[in-house]
Amino acid sequence: MPTENERKYVLSDAAALRALWSDWSEIRQGYLPGDARIRRQTRDGVPHDSFTYKIEAAGRLIEIETAMAEPRDFDDLWPLTTRRIHKLRRTETDRHGLQWDVDLLLDAAGAFYFAMAECEMPEAMDAPPEVLPALAPFVAYAVPRDRQGEFVNARLADPGYAAGLRF
Repeated sequence: MPTENERKYVLSDAAALRALWSDWSEIRQGYLPGDARIRRQTRDGVPHDSFTYKIEAAGRLIEIETAMAEPRDFDDLWPLTTRRIHKLRRTETDRHGLQWDVDLLLDAAGAFYFAMAECEMPEAMDAPPEVLPALAPFVAYAVPRDRQGEFVNARLADPGYAAGLRF
């Protein structure tokens, strides 16, 4: 099971970020009782559904993720979710082979209310060697490890919470 190890970066100017790339996927994500989540990521009109559970064990965060082959599974579980998030996502791989996910969070009216990037890293790495160059001008805050929990999607699903974050 993979250990989740990522660094988060709050970004400014979601509209300018949106204009950097033309191919974004759309994500609908909801949280189930017991800290599991379901996600439908649609790219080029094709949905991909997944189920994820994260748990801390032996000092690390273990992320268990599996594809959901039947669309009806997602559809049946969606009404059971309590916190929901709608976002656009762009995934890039940097010159160091690290994956960057750029998320632009959307409110109920479809307006951007928060932008964040996450860099997925190997377990032993503390920080990426550099910020993805296209994102560097937009980094408003590099989230310290001791504040990562404040910037998880489950909390950011609430636009009011996101607006109240201080950095």
